[in-house]
Amino acid sequence: MSVPQTPPDLVLVVPVYNEEEAISVVLSEWRAELERTVGAGRFLILVVDDGSTDATPGRLAALGWPELRVHRHANRGHGQSCLAGYIEAARTGAPYVFQIDSDGQCDPARFAAVWARRQDAAAVYGRRTSRDDGWARVLISRVLRLSLKVARHTRLNDTNVPFRLYRAPLAAAAAARVPRDFNLANIAIALLLEPEGFEEVPIHFRDRIGGQPAVRLWGFVPKAVRLHRDVFRLGR
Repeated sequence: MSVPQTPPDLVLVVPVYNEEEAISVVLSEWRAELERTVGAGRFLILVVDDGSTDATPGRLAALGWPELRVHRHANRGHGQSCLAGYIEAARTGAPYVFQIDSDGQCDPARFAAVWARRQDAAAVYGRRTSRDDGWARVLISRVLRLSLKVARHTRLNDTNVPFRLYRAPLAAAAAARVPRDFNLANIAIALLLEPEGFEEVPIHFRDRIGGQPAVRLWGFVPKAVRLHRDVFRLGR
């Protein structure tokens, strides 16, 4: 399959850090879904490698797909890697950018429902209405949602969901506004773009393929404190 010289319709942004067990499986299933939904030759897959130290770079190189691009930088965290991905995606001229995580939790079966609503709003989010990743992760998401509704008066229900479709120029412009030390940067993007309008689509969230989550229950409190400190710097 050849990649056209004209801008793609969509760039799939996948931040990755040490996901040697999952990355080939995850990208393969998403590539198949994008071929079916967006169309062969009409998308790019942009993997943002956040300084992986395991076999992830080798797994990516072995794929050899013409529509695969890898952007590597020194480790700066998941959120900042997403920001880099949005900016790089906009540079391709693609009108849309879609972000997932690289651990297998994002089910491509619900992508078509999100893609079908791409003209309805500047942002279309998955909303995790069922999950396989355990009560602790559900609790973290619920506490986060409630705290942001109180502190920020947001109408968003899942501000940190890694299943988000944006108009690429808007996402890149918002990414440029987020401080480089903002940890949970995807939350910042969602809050900054909320005034542009959004839609939410119910999704199922799977358990991860191997490895360990970056944030566990006992590590959530300091991240939450830092998040609320960071959010006040965004303005409204």
